[in-house]
Amino acid sequence: PHFSKAGGPRGVARSMPSSAALDVVAASRDIPCFNTPTGWKFFGNLMSSKELFDKTDYTPFLCGEESFGTGSDHIREKDGLWAVLAWMSILANANKDIEPEQPLIPVRDIVKQHWKTYGRHFYCRYDYEGVDSDAANSVMDLIRDEFVGGT
Repeated sequence: PHFSKAGGPRGVARSMPSSAALDVVAASRDIPCFNTPTGWKFFGNLMSSKELFDKTDYTPFLCGEESFGTGSDHIREKDGLWAVLAWMSILANANKDIEPEQPLIPVRDIVKQHWKTYGRHFYCRYDYEGVDSDAANSVMDLIRDEFVGGT
């Protein structure tokens, strides 16, 4: 109801490590899509878009990150429960015209239809914990020298 009352979301965002699926869906619906660094505070800045973006109001706003934390302009913190409620809403809408004797449309079918429409998107996460500091610094020096133009 929050989004439908306003005609749908006016802006969406994802953290950079997330897959690009949101970018594709947003582009197909002509909704501005933002990519932010990891950290919920960056979504908070976008949720205050009217004050920060030349009076452009991107609310209602939907954002999410790779850990499936999801939120919106009406809830300023990530909330896994909110993501569950969003899926329940998707399922309820997909099954609204199903007669009682018919089988329900499962998540699997919704996801496969999404892939058919928008393609499949993946992301990989690499955690570098317990790495030798000298070796890590050597890699960073190489990246700076080869790709960033020095320190």
